[in-house]
Amino acid sequence: MRPFVVWIPMLDADEGSELPKVSKYAGLDPQYFDGEKHLGLVLAERAGLTEALWDVFLMYPPGAAWTDEGPPLPEVALAQAGGVVVASPGLLPAIADQSKLVPALRGQFVVVAASQAEFPALLERVTTEFAARHLPR
Repeated sequence: MRPFVVWIPMLDADEGSELPKVSKYAGLDPQYFDGEKHLGLVLAERAGLTEALWDVFLMYPPGAAWTDEGPPLPEVALAQAGGVVVASPGLLPAIADQSKLVPALRGQFVVVAASQAEFPALLERVTTEFAARHLPR
């Protein structure tokens, strides 16, 4: 399976009609719009949360299967949450100050950057490393 993007409407301006305008920034195809936030809610439930997950990048290894019980745990999870960048434990070095970690994410994520401005570089790093492990050379 190849990478894809699912957009969900979390901000007032997020609408399916906007997808062609914003999708060029993701650089991936195919892209889908989930106006009912089904995927975000399923992912939140899997993480033990009640509000839809968004602004999250999940990477699954080849062979990972989504079942009737829901999605498997991702190999890589990176997100922006509460003004910081969080990742699955062990993915990137955690910073010393974990006080801005959203309480509901404790135990599932660690803060890896104190600023969301660092997100693009960290995403590129983990994506490159993931691809090196799983994509044919």
